[in-house]
Amino acid sequence: MIRGVFIAGSGKDAGKTTLCLGLAKAFAARVDGGVSFFKPLGQKTTVVDGESVGQDSWFIAKALGLSFSQKESTPMLASRGAAERYVRTGEPRGMPSAVKRSFADFQRNSGIVLVEGTGHPGVGSVFDLGNARVASMLGIPVILVLDGGVGSTIDSFCLCQALFNNHGVPLLGVVINRVLPAKMEAVAPVLRLWFSGRGIPVFGILPFEERIARPSIATITREIGAAPLFGSVASPGGGSGFIVAFDSSEEVLKKMEAEAGKALLVSHTRPDVLDAVIVSRLSGGACPPAVVVCGGSPDHRRQAACGAAGIPLYFTENSLEGSALKLSRNLFKIEPDEGEKIASIIQMVTREVEAESILRALEDLGGSSRRPSGRGILGFLKRLFRRKPAPSFPES
Repeated sequence: MIRGVFIAGSGKDAGKTTLCLGLAKAFAARVDGGVSFFKPLGQKTTVVDGESVGQDSWFIAKALGLSFSQKESTPMLASRGAAERYVRTGEPRGMPSAVKRSFADFQRNSGIVLVEGTGHPGVGSVFDLGNARVASMLGIPVILVLDGGVGSTIDSFCLCQALFNNHGVPLLGVVINRVLPAKMEAVAPVLRLWFSGRGIPVFGILPFEERIARPSIATITREIGAAPLFGSVASPGGGSGFIVAFDSSEEVLKKMEAEAGKALLVSHTRPDVLDAVIVSRLSGGACPPAVVVCGGSPDHRRQAACGAAGIPLYFTENSLEGSALKLSRNLFKIEPDEGEKIASIIQMVTREVEAESILRALEDLGGSSRRPSGRGILGFLKRLFRRKPAPSFPES
């Protein structure tokens, strides 16, 4: 009986963890035995109780309060140099078998397992753990997460579908992520028309929400190597996103008012901007939740003034231009302490993604352990005759 689904993406940061976060919440109320999370191959790690675990497993467990072995949840952690070592030596050996054993344990102890892939469908092939191959050897169907658009979305889908087809993996359906709200009315019908014409369910189309996509201040400062200049640091969840002080101090103040809650990145060569922020704060005006001075440390008088005014001040040796470029090029994951964002993601996914349709599709393939809605002999017969044989997966 199939009690798992593989969440694959068309590429890095497609929105796989976002979808898993929402589906875990939606399935928890609908599936007997609860929901668990499994990521066969992790590329990013974090340290929990002295041992390295997969970052996504740690995030899902902490964000949703799920109880499972985070170490076993990501049996293969690809550290730097691991690919070259595997090609040369074949070490670590037996990883496909280890992944299958860990997954089987998770299946035995939960009603349904959300399996999150890594990157595009071919990622992990160097370890013989490419997404398509893993889905095949685990015997579970795939939901593919695609970035919003029209031509690029369909092109990406066709490329990904070919690899899953090559491994004989059933495609349950797709979820389209990050469609610009202004384009939703034009894009959504076209995508639904194209996919329905090929018999592929579209389980949901998620809008791009800039507020959710903005990096937290903790993420911003970590990514550009910024450290606090005195004891006061930005409060967790106190803001997200950033403004870059390229304009005059007057224009920067206007941006701060219009985009409240964003950190301010400023060059050490712009003391006028720091002065304007301090004056604005002391006069009850707009003030960012954190100021990051780039390229050089501000003088001690201004540091003291920021401290007295209660303005969290950070410093990085990276230039303003370099810091802004690095931050603007990346898509950042949500932090576990960003409760508001997590709640917004769960609300968006449960609203826009058809969890019931996904569970029905799983039942048609041979089933999740859904809580039966029918009672008595009539309900039993309905469930009995609704079942279909499980699909045949090729041996890996």
